[in-house]
Amino acid sequence: MTKIAPRSHRWRGFWAAVCLCAVSSVTADAASGNAPPCERPVLTLTEAAELLRIEAAEMQRLAERKQVPARRIGASWRFSCSALMAWLGQDRQLTIDDLAEVTATGTDAGQAEKTPPASAPLPPGSQDTPVGEAPDERQADDIFLRGQRVLLGRGEVVLDFGQFYARQGNHQLAAVEGGVGLATVEQELLTAFLVARLGIFRETELFASTTFNRQRDRLFQGSTDLTTGGRTAFGATTVGIRQTLVREGVGRPDIIVSVSGQFPTDDTGYAAGGGLVFVKSIDPVVLFASAGHRYAFDRASPDTTVRAPRNSFDLSMGYGLGLNDTVAISMTVSGLFSGSTTFDNATSKQPAIFSSRFGLTTRLGEGLYIEPSVSFGLSGPGNSFAFGVTLPYAF
Repeated sequence: MTKIAPRSHRWRGFWAAVCLCAVSSVTADAASGNAPPCERPVLTLTEAAELLRIEAAEMQRLAERKQVPARRIGASWRFSCSALMAWLGQDRQLTIDDLAEVTATGTDAGQAEKTPPASAPLPPGSQDTPVGEAPDERQADDIFLRGQRVLLGRGEVVLDFGQFYARQGNHQLAAVEGGVGLATVEQELLTAFLVARLGIFRETELFASTTFNRQRDRLFQGSTDLTTGGRTAFGATTVGIRQTLVREGVGRPDIIVSVSGQFPTDDTGYAAGGGLVFVKSIDPVVLFASAGHRYAFDRASPDTTVRAPRNSFDLSMGYGLGLNDTVAISMTVSGLFSGSTTFDNATSKQPAIFSSRFGLTTRLGEGLYIEPSVSFGLSGPGNSFAFGVTLPYAF
């Protein structure tokens, strides 16, 4: 008995040490399971996508649609790790009260600031503000895409008012002082327009537009005017509907379809049209392309210069870049291909017209933006340009 007791004590001590190590390991694992899985408090778009185990394009789409906590800094997206993990573990939108202990961070760890505890008073109106979510007001790059994407929710309205000046010059032979010489044909056009957009339900909106035009024509050689003329009239009224067919995802763009009808005013006729728009976000640039067709119905007009071709096709492509939340730039190249126009037993066919447009979208105030732009003709022996400004207002 005296020899067995010491051995029994040694075995009991050995098993006690094994149990202590096991308990310590389980406790360490549990503690590490509660630790944040991020090595950095602020994540890039790629890092946030890796955290959620999704593609970067899908992460960007969620951020642009304000479906995940995100902030736009300049032209790049940044994400708070703690806000993302708290969002991932909840079935509803999180508020500051829900995430009182979540740390919001700046662009590096040294800028981290803790959210006030639940017992501390919060600034007025901030109790229901989602943590990490971008402001509700649309950003500048969303505004310049209003003509491509369907951005409005049900009951939301955007009004565009703009004014443009365009001038086109060309050359033709003309009778001058009993002979034939080369004269210059110059057209000047001043246009004011109004466009209204109304969201009727998810991913669907109505739009309507009208214009007022003042045109001046001049044929001259040197400093001598050969003929002059002009006209002032309201342009046609266009009404249509736009809807998103496919939402942007991994490897696919947004696809938007539109259908419109034109109602005559003065000398313009009835017309119908439709088109497709493709939009793809590649942070920080948004690429877009569109194709459309317009069919003009017969309508007698004494002025053959306003007689529209039966069929016309337009193609365009471009990009937009958001410099920050309030400033964006865009560039578009477009082409217009017209069919034949028949009048008085004669047929006229216009050549294809190509142009480029450069625009700048800037925020003026709540819901109000200003968008100056300039366009240049890229085809024809003559030269043409247009410039103007548009004021989009969302409410």
